[in-house]
Amino acid sequence: MNRATNNRKPYALLVLTMLMWSTNFIIARALHGQIGPFSLAFARWGIALCCVLPFAAGRLRQNWDKLRAQWPLLLLLGLFGIGLTNTFVYFAVQTTTATNAVILNSATPVMVLLLGSLYFRQRLSSRQWLGMTLALCGALLIVLKGNLLAIGAFHFGGGDVLVLAGGLCWAIYTLGLRKLKPGIDAMVQMAILLLVGEAVLLPMFGMEVARHGLPTLNGVGWASLLYLGMLPSVVAYLLYNRAIAAIGTAKAASFLYLMPAFGALQSILLLGEELHWFHVAGLAAIFGGIALSSLTRASSVPAQKGALRTQKS
Repeated sequence: MNRATNNRKPYALLVLTMLMWSTNFIIARALHGQIGPFSLAFARWGIALCCVLPFAAGRLRQNWDKLRAQWPLLLLLGLFGIGLTNTFVYFAVQTTTATNAVILNSATPVMVLLLGSLYFRQRLSSRQWLGMTLALCGALLIVLKGNLLAIGAFHFGGGDVLVLAGGLCWAIYTLGLRKLKPGIDAMVQMAILLLVGEAVLLPMFGMEVARHGLPTLNGVGWASLLYLGMLPSVVAYLLYNRAIAAIGTAKAASFLYLMPAFGALQSILLLGEELHWFHVAGLAAIFGGIALSSLTRASSVPAQKGALRTQKS
């Protein structure tokens, strides 16, 4: 029973992670008129860094040798996972529609699989591709409100390129986690990645403040920013890293399709929108696709078991 519970735990962590990350888009849209994209990203990760540093500072010395041995990879992870991914998305929604952003963001799991197959020479089974396709159709069904033919009206613009760039950065981050050797304390690792990300964002934040001034948030805005800096930025990232270490990138990729589904459910519960058949059908398709992908044996999983030790704090 305990072994079965442990086997299911990474999947539960991924579901919880996607639930928290789905709120990121809602909060970013809500704060759109109060704070610029670079300021939002810099403030979000700055709050996260303040949360992590008290736990990481005392453990830094004992992890120093392991950090030095892998510093190029840690710089890469901090650059793509913290510095660039969400910043591209925040900047993209200034010039593209939310529908376009969600549709194009659905390409991220496919990027993870394709890059994994090219770099790690992973051979993806037909069941994995079928599951990924089913989950993609479910996500699109929700976004397009049941009319899949509406995708024909899709218009590609400059902001859409940034959404794709953000997805590519996230795919690189996800696959980079596989290369990280075990042994680094999870809080120390998170603190280093956040420091790298903040260093990348600092010049852009400075230019935005010089041009538009410091953001002026109301009480709800500050509360939303604090939530964004703590749960989606710290807890969710730690859970995602742990899940990747346990089950590998291929199985975890399809869970990214839960974000638009959870976003739709939150709109129903929090904004009073109506529940329609395409919400139910889309969510069923996403979970069906995840089940197909997760039931497939992945050759990369055994190699990840040792990496689970990396995430223990």
